[in-house]
Formats: sequence, structure tokens, C-alpha cells
Amino acid sequence: MDDRRKRIDELERVKQEGRASLDTLLENFGENLYSRSKDMQVDFEDIILYNVHLKEIAESNTAIGKVEEKNRRFRELEETIEQKELEEKERSKELEGIHKRLGKALLENKVYEDFTSLFREQADALTSKLESLESRIKELENKDGGNVFSWIGKSAQGLVLRSFLSKAQESQELLYLNVGERYSDREASGEEEEVKGLREEIAKIRAVSHNAMDELMVLRDEKRMISAGFGIDGNPQKQIQNLKNHIGQVREELRSLYKNFGAQACGVMDSEIAPERKYFIDTIVTAEDAEVIGRAVKLNQSIFDYDRGISKLKASLAIDEENAKIEKYRKSIEEKKNRIIEFEKNIADLQESVQESETKIQELQKQL
Repeated sequence: MDDRRKRIDELERVKQEGRASLDTLLENFGENLYSRSKDMQVDFEDIILYNVHLKEIAESNTAIGKVEEKNRRFRELEETIEQKELEEKERSKELEGIHKRLGKALLENKVYEDFTSLFREQADALTSKLESLESRIKELENKDGGNVFSWIGKSAQGLVLRSFLSKAQESQELLYLNVGERYSDREASGEEEEVKGLREEIAKIRAVSHNAMDELMVLRDEKRMISAGFGIDGNPQKQIQNLKNHIGQVREELRSLYKNFGAQACGVMDSEIAPERKYFIDTIVTAEDAEVIGRAVKLNQSIFDYDRGISKLKASLAIDEENAKIEKYRKSIEEKKNRIIEFEKNIADLQESVQESETKIQELQKQL
């Protein structure tokens, strides 16, 4: 490979590095200069745009914060509601158990016969059924001996009886619950100690449950309002991403402003600067900026030198390529000239042969 091509690649790489360094230097310097102009009364379009962009970024960040806070609160509400609903389920189970105990206590105490009379027939029937099933199961378990077929039969019969027993027990528990729930809604007056204690437990749990349901209603309303807001504005993650994308676009526009302003202040702009703009820059540039400006000028000059060196090398390569083409064309011309000479010689030989043939024809015609 031609060394000049390697040199061009090397210069391109160094030039890109220099350009990146210069851009970073100009952006940082331009941003610094814009920050100095914040409290100044100036009417330059780029400074107005700079302030607009800063406001957009601040507003977008505030909006992100609000969306994140709403999203955090929404998740917090979800967790709190879920926890309170689980607690309410546990209270319902506990309350169900106390209602069953109350119903059982009422049915077993003749003092409450006036209330339990409506349930007595069902309660007695279930009690008799349970006692009968338990007795039959016990008899099966106490019978020994017999062959394997007898044992299998008793085992199958035992499974059926236990299934009936389980269903009867469920029916009895449901009866206790029904009796307990109905009685717990009555006004208390002169009750037995056990019943009184159970009703007090029920009242306490109901009070806690009532307060919890009020809290749940408030929390669900708040969650519903936040969810409705998300429905209008869109998914919170999408909102945040859109805002971040907007901030990214604005920052890119700011970077362009910074670089342009830095280039103006360092005197490395390709175009002329208006006098009023130059005067404004002179008012905000300080002696401490001389080092930055000097570095920018050197970097810009080095980039110019790299470009010039690359252009020279490319021109040199292009000249060699054109010379190579000329040499190729000359060779082709020479080859074609040689072929023309050869063709002319062939033509002359053919013409001579034609003349010989014509002479021979004339001599032969004399013999006719």
C-alpha cells in the first residue's frame, strides 16, 4: 500500500481527534459565556433561545419529578390497599369463627330458646346425624378379623361414612354461622357471660373493619384519580421517556449554541461577526479566558494544517493516478498506430495482388 495513503488515514484520525477536542473546548467555553449573560439585558436571538431551552429543561425535569412521584404514590397505594384487603380477609375469617362460636353457644343454652327455636329442628337433626355417623364409623373401626375382602368392604364403607360426616359437620358449622350472624345484629340485653363476651369481640372486630373499609375507600378513590390521570396523559414510563427524549433534543440544540458561541469568542468562526456582536463578546470575555482561546486557536490551526496536508497528499495521489492514465492511453495509442501500419501494409499487398490479377485477365482476354 502507498505510504501516502497510510499517511492520509493517520492524518484523518488525528484531525478527528483534534476536531472532537476543539468541539468539547468550544462547547464548554460557550456554555460558560452564556452563563455570564444570564443577568444581562441583551436582545440576541441565540441568548433568548438559550434561556428558553434552559426553561424547557427545568420544566421537563419538574414534570418528570411529578410523574415519578405520582407513579411512586400509585405503587404505594397498590401495596397499601393489597395489605389492608388481606387484613380485612383475616378479620372476616376471625369474625366468621366467632359467629360460629356464638351460634353454638346460643343453641346449647336453653336461655336463648326463644331465639333458637326456629333453628332447633335443623340443629337436632344435624346433631343426631353426626352422632349416628360417628357411632357407625367407630363400630367399623372396632371390628377386627375377617378376610381381605371384608377389610376392603369396611374400608370403602368407612370412606363413604367419613364423607357424609364431613358434609354434616360443614352443614352444622354453616348453621352455627347463620345463627351467630343473625343474633349478633340484635340489641344486647341481659345476656349470659359467654354470649356477652363473644358479642363484644364481634363489636370490636366490626369497628376495626368499619374504619379499615373507610380507609380503603379513601385510598381506592385516590388510586382511581391517579389512574384516570395516567389514562389521559398516557403510561407513566412512556411519559417520562418522552420527557427525557425532549430534554435530550434540547441539550443537543444547546450544544450547537455553545459551540457556535465559543467559536465566535475564540475567533475561529468561518463567517464574519457583526460589530455589535463582537462588542458584546468583548464585554463578557475576561483575561482568564486567554488560555482557553489560545488552545482553541491552536487546535483550529492544527485541524487546518491537517486538512491542507491531507489535500496535498490526495492531490499528489490524484496526479499519479492521472499520469498512470496518460501512460496507459499512450500505450494504447502506440498499439493502435502499430496496428494501423500493419493494416496499411496488408492493404498495399492486397492492392498489388488486385493489380496482378487485372493484368493477367487482360493478357488472357487477348487469347479470345
